[in-house]
Amino acid sequence: MYSIRNFNNFVERPYSIYILSITQTLVWAGLYYIFPALFAKWEVALNFSKTELTSAFTTGIIISSVMAPLVGRQIDNGYGQKILILFTTFGAVCLLCLSYVTSFTMFYIIWCMIGISLSGSLYEPCFAYVIKRRGKESKNAIILITLVAGFAGTISFPLANVLADIFDWRISLRFFSLLIILFVVPLIYLATSAEEKLDFNISNKKNKDKKYNIKNDLLQFKFVFLFISFSTLTLSHGSIVTHVIPLLLERKMTEGIEILFSSLIGPMQVVGRLAMIALQGKKFSISSISVLIFLFKAFAVGCLLVAGNNIFFIMLFVIFMGAGAGMTSISRAVVVADIMGYERFASISGVIALGAIGGSAVAPIFGAQLWEFGGYDLMLKTVLIILFIGLINYFTVLKLNKK
Repeated sequence: MYSIRNFNNFVERPYSIYILSITQTLVWAGLYYIFPALFAKWEVALNFSKTELTSAFTTGIIISSVMAPLVGRQIDNGYGQKILILFTTFGAVCLLCLSYVTSFTMFYIIWCMIGISLSGSLYEPCFAYVIKRRGKESKNAIILITLVAGFAGTISFPLANVLADIFDWRISLRFFSLLIILFVVPLIYLATSAEEKLDFNISNKKNKDKKYNIKNDLLQFKFVFLFISFSTLTLSHGSIVTHVIPLLLERKMTEGIEILFSSLIGPMQVVGRLAMIALQGKKFSISSISVLIFLFKAFAVGCLLVAGNNIFFIMLFVIFMGAGAGMTSISRAVVVADIMGYERFASISGVIALGAIGGSAVAPIFGAQLWEFGGYDLMLKTVLIILFIGLINYFTVLKLNKK
C-alpha cells in the first residue's frame, strides 16, 4: 500500500528536494507563466498584436528547445549544479531588462535571451540533474518537485496581475526578477550543494566518454514515437494555456473570473499528480497511467468547445486540463528514463525536450494563427486532432516496449 511514509523514503535527508521544489515553483512562475499572466496587459499597454507577442515567446521557447540537447549533455558530464545556478540567474536579469522595454524589437530580443535561460532552469535540467545524482531512486523526488511546482501558475497569474493593477506591469516584472535573484538562486545553491554530498552509490563522475553515440538511441522506433507523442502533448497544452485568458474573455464571462479560472489550473496539476501517485500505488506503472493524460486533455478541450459561458463546463475544463498537465510533468521524465534507460538520461531527455519544448514554442503563435483564421473554436478542434495523433503514437511506444 502506497503511503506518505513510503514517499519520504527516497532519501535519508530529503530537504534538498523540498528546496528544489520551491525553486522550481518560483522559476516557473517568474520565467514562464509570467508571459500568459501578463499577456493581456502587454497587448493593451504596448499595443502589440497577439501574433507579435506570441512570436517573441515562441522564438524564446524554440531557442530553449534547440539548446536542450547541449544542456543535457553537459549535465551528463557533471555540470548540473553550475547550469541550474547560472541559467536561472541569467533569466532573472533578462526579466529585469524586460521591465524597461518600449519597443517590440527589444521585447523580442529579451524573450530570445529568456529562452536561453529556460533551457537550463526549468524541469528538464532539474530532473536531469536529480536523475544524474539519484538514478532509479529519483522517481519519487521528481514527483515531489512537480507536486509543489504545480502551484507556479497559481502564484504567477494572480500575483503578477495584482502587482500590475496596483502599480504597473513593469513593477510586476521587477518583483519576480528580484525574487529569483535574491531568494531562488541562493536556494538552488543550497539544495544542489546538499545533493552533491549525498551518496546514492551511483557513478557521478564527469562522464566524457567519447565512445557514446546518441544516434544509436535516437534511431530506435520507440524513441521516435515517444518524441512525437510528447511533442503533441506540449503543442496542444501550450496552444490553450498561452491563450487561456483571452479565450475565456471571448466567452463573455464576468470580469475577473477568467483570472480565477486560469489560476486554478495550477492546483489541478497537483490533483493530477496525486491521482497518478494513487494509481501507481495500485500497481499501475507510470507508463500505463500516462495514457490518461491524452484522454484527460481531450475531454477538457471538448468541454471548453461546448462551454460558451457555462461555469460548469469551464470548471471541468480547468480540472481535466490541469490534471493532465500535472501528470505530463511526471510522465515525461519517468517514462523516458524507464523506456530509454537511466545511464545517459540527460542527453536523451534533452533531445526529447527538443520536440516537447519545441511544441510549447510553436504553440502560442500556432494558436494565434488559428484564432486569426477561424477563431478559438477552430483552435480547439485542431488541438483535439493533435491529441488523437499523440495517443496513437504513445500506444505504439507501449507496444514496442513490451517486445
